[in-house]
Amino acid sequence: MDMMGYLITGVVVLGAGAGFYLWFFNKGRMYEVEYNKGIEAYQDSRFDDALQFFHKATVIDPEKTAAFYNLGLVYMDMKKDKESEKNFLKAINLDNNDPDSYYNLGLLYFNTNRNDDALKQFMQILRIKPDDLEALYLSGHLLTELKEYDEAIKLLEKAVEKDPHNSTYFMALGQAYDKRGAVNFSFDDLELAISAYLKCAELNPENEEVNYLLAICSAKKGLWEDCVKYCKRVIEINDKSERAYNQMGLAMYCSGDYDTAISMYKKAIETNPEYGDTYNNYGFVLEKQGNFTEAIKVFKKYLQYSKDVEAVKSLRKHIVELEESINSKNQG
Repeated sequence: MDMMGYLITGVVVLGAGAGFYLWFFNKGRMYEVEYNKGIEAYQDSRFDDALQFFHKATVIDPEKTAAFYNLGLVYMDMKKDKESEKNFLKAINLDNNDPDSYYNLGLLYFNTNRNDDALKQFMQILRIKPDDLEALYLSGHLLTELKEYDEAIKLLEKAVEKDPHNSTYFMALGQAYDKRGAVNFSFDDLELAISAYLKCAELNPENEEVNYLLAICSAKKGLWEDCVKYCKRVIEINDKSERAYNQMGLAMYCSGDYDTAISMYKKAIETNPEYGDTYNNYGFVLEKQGNFTEAIKVFKKYLQYSKDVEAVKSLRKHIVELEESINSKNQG
């Protein structure tokens, strides 16, 4: 009788333990099934199905990060930003050392122009992984946009040191130096910007933007031949670059070659009739040649397309002065 009692008790205890482990195993298994269905649906771009499966997984086990993280990805692809943000934040709340959640939440903020919030996420990655190259680059880029140039340069210098073969990092570093130099009127920063841009161009010769920036830097130094050289390089890459024709026209104008300058401005206008800056520069060349009537016509085109309120106000005054000068000559 006593032995039977022990046996029954033993069976009951064993049964309870087996039930717990079976439930725990089934819970994990059920989570994996729904989660893997979600992954498969997401990879096939069946976003509604993916949401359904990932949501089921979060209900089965609300303490696991992965399903919330993937919900954030799916919602981000569906342009449902609030839902995406909510799920990334939930994933981070469950695991505040997961760099992937910070990274994608940062991209979500970056793509919706929430630069301060984006920067916070990328800096969290650097807390976890101080040498993460993309976090260094993106943080540096955002700090430049936020005009925190010194901090931007520190991070971007580290990025190019860690990966000296990435042209994008050199481009971002050059822009940080360039913008800091413009604020501080620093010739040293201009030289550092040029050095970074040249390295970018060496690594990626077909980069239109960096060649254009080298043209602008050359113009800042008054190196008009170099400016023309880089403008020509831009045009080789993209013969529809109105800004390169415009900048080359300015270089020719500053070199005293007015006829070539005019031909470049005409080419810029032919490429893009609504590129306002060209009309302004073109008008001053015509004025320099004494062709006031045509200059006024071109200046008025600038007024039509420019969104620079102060420049428009100043040019209107200048047009009045030119018209008075023409009237005075006619009366004389």
